[in-house]
Amino acid sequence: MANGAVKFGNFINYYQFNTPEERLAVFPTHLWNNWRSPDDKLLVLDVGCNAGNFTQLFYKFLTEHSGREVFILGIDIDPILIERSQESNAYPSNIRYSTLDFMKDSNECIKEFLSFHVREKFDVTLCLSITMWIHLNHGDDGLWTFLRRVSSLSEVLVVEPQPWKCYQTATRRMTRANEEEFPLYRLLKNRTGVDITISKFLVSDCGKILIYESPETKWKRRVYVYREQ
Repeated sequence: MANGAVKFGNFINYYQFNTPEERLAVFPTHLWNNWRSPDDKLLVLDVGCNAGNFTQLFYKFLTEHSGREVFILGIDIDPILIERSQESNAYPSNIRYSTLDFMKDSNECIKEFLSFHVREKFDVTLCLSITMWIHLNHGDDGLWTFLRRVSSLSEVLVVEPQPWKCYQTATRRMTRANEEEFPLYRLLKNRTGVDITISKFLVSDCGKILIYESPETKWKRRVYVYREQ
């Protein structure tokens, strides 16, 4: 992990340079109290939750703005980060963390979480700054597969895609650290305007409608909120 070079975006010190508070500042407060689900629970899946700092902050945010009891499942590919999230979990009755490679594992923990709450899908799925890592490691087809899967899991999908310059930065870091370059990087066809391409795909192929687009964060990214049509 020298020079910030990581293969899956699993930065150990991620929240030291991208604080949860700065990210949450661009989230809308008015979209979280209109749900089709029949009960008073609000289920959230946080894909790529890292050490859980934002997960816990989002739990408090949703509890305040939804008027429902919130339950969150945070998943991450890195077991060390999941261990940290479990150790710092201030809401163990409402937040659960599990190590999971969403693209390779069976997703059994997701099925168990939904089954426990007697639901077939989540109300909200968070995909914050992870689409690039899916794209770099699984290619164009892998990105579309990922987006279809997360779209099918919930009514509302929150995505914070990285722009193409972030791909270039991630690749340079791997080179400087004498690590293997992302094998699929040079094969990617979707490059220019990748964030817009993702948005168009979610609408045209996944049956979502865009209901919110945030201002740019200091990292020149936007948070997009989609809902089922």
